[in-house]
Amino acid sequence: MFKNVNTRRRRSETSTHSQGQSSSQTRTTTMLSSSSSTGATYQGTTLADSDYARKRREVYKLLRKLQDLGAQGQIKIPQIAVIGNQSAGKSSLVEAVTGISVPRDAGTCTRCPMRCSVSTATKEWSCTISLQPEPDEPTIQAFSPRITSKADVELWIRRAQTALLNPGIPAGSFVNKTYEQLKQLTEPSMFSEGIVLVDIEDPEGTELAFIDLPGLIQNESDDVIQLVKSMVEDNIKHEETVILLNVPATDDIENVQAFKLAREADPERKRTIAVVTKPDLLSDGATGLKQDWLDILQGRKHQLTLGYYVVRLPDDEQRRRNITRAQLDVEAQAYFASKLPWKNASPSRLGIPNLVSDLSKLLMRILQDSIPQLRKNATTRLAKVNLEIGRLPGLIGDPMTEVLKRISSFCKDVQADVYGHSAGKRTFVHRSRSTHRDFKIAIRKTMPDFWPFMKIDGYVNPGDPGDIENEDKSEVHIRSIPLDGPPTSLLRVREVIKDFTGWELPRHIPHEAKEHFISLSVNKWLPPAILCFQGSGAILDAHIENNIKKHFGQFKDLERHMTTIITGEVGRIQQDALKAVRDVVARESGPYYTENSHYYESAYLKWLKHYRYVATHADNYRDMPHGVSSDRSPSPIRATPVVAAPALAPSRLEYEAELIVMATVRAYCQVAYKRIVDHVPRTIQHDLNQVFVDDLEERLLSELKLGEPGSSERLKELVKEDPQVAAERRRLLDLKRLLEEVILALNSFVI
Repeated sequence: MFKNVNTRRRRSETSTHSQGQSSSQTRTTTMLSSSSSTGATYQGTTLADSDYARKRREVYKLLRKLQDLGAQGQIKIPQIAVIGNQSAGKSSLVEAVTGISVPRDAGTCTRCPMRCSVSTATKEWSCTISLQPEPDEPTIQAFSPRITSKADVELWIRRAQTALLNPGIPAGSFVNKTYEQLKQLTEPSMFSEGIVLVDIEDPEGTELAFIDLPGLIQNESDDVIQLVKSMVEDNIKHEETVILLNVPATDDIENVQAFKLAREADPERKRTIAVVTKPDLLSDGATGLKQDWLDILQGRKHQLTLGYYVVRLPDDEQRRRNITRAQLDVEAQAYFASKLPWKNASPSRLGIPNLVSDLSKLLMRILQDSIPQLRKNATTRLAKVNLEIGRLPGLIGDPMTEVLKRISSFCKDVQADVYGHSAGKRTFVHRSRSTHRDFKIAIRKTMPDFWPFMKIDGYVNPGDPGDIENEDKSEVHIRSIPLDGPPTSLLRVREVIKDFTGWELPRHIPHEAKEHFISLSVNKWLPPAILCFQGSGAILDAHIENNIKKHFGQFKDLERHMTTIITGEVGRIQQDALKAVRDVVARESGPYYTENSHYYESAYLKWLKHYRYVATHADNYRDMPHGVSSDRSPSPIRATPVVAAPALAPSRLEYEAELIVMATVRAYCQVAYKRIVDHVPRTIQHDLNQVFVDDLEERLLSELKLGEPGSSERLKELVKEDPQVAAERRRLLDLKRLLEEVILALNSFVI
């Protein structure tokens, strides 16, 4: 944007340089327009009627339209930002450039940014002041009436500034405030990022637009100092911004904080213009400073592509005399012509008229050059906004139709989850089966653990007679999991048989002895079953919650209402399902029998054979030093016998009754295990999950009571758009309209 500024030179300006001026300063000071014409523009003569003036008015008219639309926060419009330290003379400069009076106080007088624009497309002078509370938002609030007296402008600016400094008070309440009332509402530490918009219509002015930023301060709290500094940094960091730096002639430029910020934002120094103010305060004895300024103005130090200007602003006595701009200019030119080092500077860089005219032309050229990029930026931003609008939930039509549609979709999705028909990953089924597997393992751990030895100590786990060839890997893994209960020996089984023996005939084994050992396992099954039910219920609840959010979450009131209804349905069904699960487990409590006699007989014979073998080969299972560990975690499916020295093994006939009890109990528990690990999960699936989803839509519609009086109004309230979504929709639609107007304005611009 600033790459060609050095190529635009003026011969007339070059010829006015002093002999000692360096060629680098010549490059710096000759990129802007002739001072001979600028003076005419400043005084409102023939240039106002020229074709160039017409084009300039059109360009600034476009700029003003873009700013009125609030486009600055969406696309970076070229601007001039006026910065400087506190008491650098910025207020006086703004007054001299615009012809209006701005607030003046001891210390800081600019407490929020002020965007000024001057238009000459008028026959009489007027001014209008508006507010932009949020700098990046397009909302602009009308504030003042059309002001026709320059004397009234300062008070209206104070009112606007105080309104922004007090956002909790309606802006309209400030329009009649007096100076003293406004002063009471303004604390020294108060600043705002809100912008005061000052639009000036001046037939004798020059088209120009700039933003005046608060002066950088040092004698306030750290947070206030940082606030003002950040405000300046945010406004000058963009490549589209020309930095207009105010530096008092009495200051060493290297120590000026505003100069340092300008260098940080513009390290190549291609978009910074320095305005030297208060030259008349430089004493005759300040020879060092005078030489420094001469070196700077003639390009030997601190070169800037856009160069330096020196302006003499009216002092208090001149303001009291209320002299005209033309008179001020004559006095300033006489001063510059007689005082060092200013009389050795280029005349085109001295005085307000030259500064104003050159700034106007510079900004005009930058604006013209940037129009294609502005149009591209606005189009890109509009595409993103349309994408964001597309991501918002769609607006609804008839409330009843919308609610019925969402209930139907909810019921179908939950039913698909439960029955395993959902598209994609069937998470509900997978999580449920994982819970069922945990239940299966928990039941497996309750199986009786018989060791057919006379005592347990000194032996290793004898394992089981598992038919590995006919079992899948998962079942083999489950069977390898150690059991919870302590091992039971032959002697312990004999004690139980003895305890239950009554007036039976010899060789008769009491049935109660077998029931005793079976009950030790079966009586442990209810807690795992309840845990399985709770886990399955949590899975169902999670899927219900996800689907509620998916189908009803757009409308928070509807979501809450449906959550209440659905939670009630789930709670009622859970009570019945839990009772069903308890009943399933209770059926295993006795009498202990099975119709699956084939499987029972097969298991019984395998266990009996296994126990007989282990009992008669007990020495092979001794826990020998450096042999097989007696640690049963994990226990082997079939223990590997350990060869040991011969020892007395129990006689098979002597302990046959005990071996039969062991085999009977183990076989029955295996049959019951196979039964319970199916019955509990299937009961949960049917009595909880399926009962919930079957006819769910009909039950939900019944709970909505659609036939009752006032149901339509109730549904309308339930599907009222969420306030945050509604606010976001309004924001995006407003932004879309703004960008469309910006694009239209840019596309329509022709000069």
